[in-house]
Parts: sequence; C-alpha cells; structure tokens
Amino acid sequence: MRFGCNFVLRKVGFLFCVLRANAFLRHGRSPPTPGHVLAVDSPTRVNFLTGSSSLKRTTSTLIHSSREREEEPKEKLSSDIRRAFLASAATAVTFNVVGALATPPGFKRIPTQFIAALGDPNASSGTGADSWGLWSVDPGPRGIPLEKYSQLEASSGKTAAGWMFDKNDWWLEEHGLIMEKPRIPLTPGRYLVTGGRLVTTVLTIYPEEVSGHNRKWSLEYGKLYDVTHLPCRAARYRPISVEGSPAMAYKNDFPVVPGAAMPIVEGCDKKDYAVLFVIGLESSSA
Repeated sequence: MRFGCNFVLRKVGFLFCVLRANAFLRHGRSPPTPGHVLAVDSPTRVNFLTGSSSLKRTTSTLIHSSREREEEPKEKLSSDIRRAFLASAATAVTFNVVGALATPPGFKRIPTQFIAALGDPNASSGTGADSWGLWSVDPGPRGIPLEKYSQLEASSGKTAAGWMFDKNDWWLEEHGLIMEKPRIPLTPGRYLVTGGRLVTTVLTIYPEEVSGHNRKWSLEYGKLYDVTHLPCRAARYRPISVEGSPAMAYKNDFPVVPGAAMPIVEGCDKKDYAVLFVIGLESSSA
C-alpha cells in the first residue's frame, strides 16, 4: 500500500510539473530550473552556481528611508530599521549556507561573525591588522539610538544588552546606533570571509612581527573591497576635545547610503571600517 501511494503521488507530482511548465510557456516565460536558485523571504536572491546576490531591494529601502526620514513617524522609521537589520541578518545567514557548499578543505563553517577591517579597499594584502576587530555576534540589534545617549550616560555606560559604552573609544553603525566595540586586535589565523556578493575567500591574519604594531594580513583571492559588505557601515570615534561625544552627532545624517563614508562628529577623530562576514574558520581554530 505504501508503494502504491508513493507511486500515485509521484504521478500527480509529475503531472503538476508538466502543467506548471505549460503555464509558463503560454505566458511567454521559460519554466524555472529546479535546484539552481534559492529564494529567501528577504530582499536577497542567491544563485548557487555563481554565489552572486542582489541587494537592490535592500539598498532601495535604505535610500527611500534616507530621503523621507524627516517626514515619517518615529514608529515607522524604527520599523524600517528593524526590517533592515533582518534583511542584513538574512543576507549573512544565506551566505553562511552558500559558504557551506563551497567550504575549502581544512575549514569549518561557523555562525556568522563580523570583522571590522581598516585598509585600502583596492589592496589584497597589507599591514595594520593590529587595529582590526571582531564582533562574534551582530552588534546592530544590541545598539543604542543616538537620541537615547543621555540615558546611556545616566546609566554610567551600562547597556541593557550587558556591554559597556566607552566615551573615549566608541562606534556608530549606518543607522546611527551606538555599537559595542569589537574585540581588538583580531586573533591571528585564517578566516573564510565574504561581502555577500561574488567573492568568498580566505583571509589570513599573521602573528605580529613587532609587539602591537604592523601585523600583516592577506586575501587568497580578490581585494578588500570584494569581501566588504557594502550596506554595513561602521566607524570608530575618539574624542579630540571635551565636546566630542555621541551628543554631537546629527540624527539627520542617518541612515548612511551603502558604500558611503560615515558622518563626521564634531570634536572627534573618525576612522571608517569595512565590515566583512566571517562564515568559516580553519578547523584547528574553529
């Protein structure tokens, strides 16, 4: 009986596929090829053959939000930010899955982590990796809105998520949220990284040659720009005067368009960091 049921189900399934293909052809469209394209319930579409993705809808959402943020209620802007976080997280998860299909020998896939990298976007190697950092979890959802900075001060820098704000070394992301600091420096080793676009490759962080200085880095393939996730922006701010603080940042400067520089904050030195997705580690260090 079980075999007979399975046989009938297979016949019904086959008939459904034929009818569906005919429907596509009647409307002048080619039927889809099974197993080649993964569609997720986010503005991301991944092609398993090329590893490419399209973030146009995510980008347009951010740009639309940027143009009309002053006219929208705070509740809607907050909702847009939450959706952008979900879209970014969905992208990271999707490329984690795709990375698993092409994980090189000697590497093990891990839950997505995030590297803050400082360097020439057109370089495939360089020095200064002692100033790079790692977020083991997505810092965005744990961030503090700029308008709540006074509350952060009142709590002596302690956040509900448990991290501490450092007024002498603080970070902002593209929506104007104050983030926890990444762990600096980045531990020497080999990381499987991607920017959620065409390139997934191995990043090597070498042991320091001189204590605390000139730590080298290199990519096995591509340039730093190729493995940068453009919608994610991050900047490190350090006060150079007593006025320098998140209180001097303008909310109207956010959100930042993907790929653009982060805003200057009066009284602070600023450094823009690239954000890389880490989807795998060398097995010996995973």
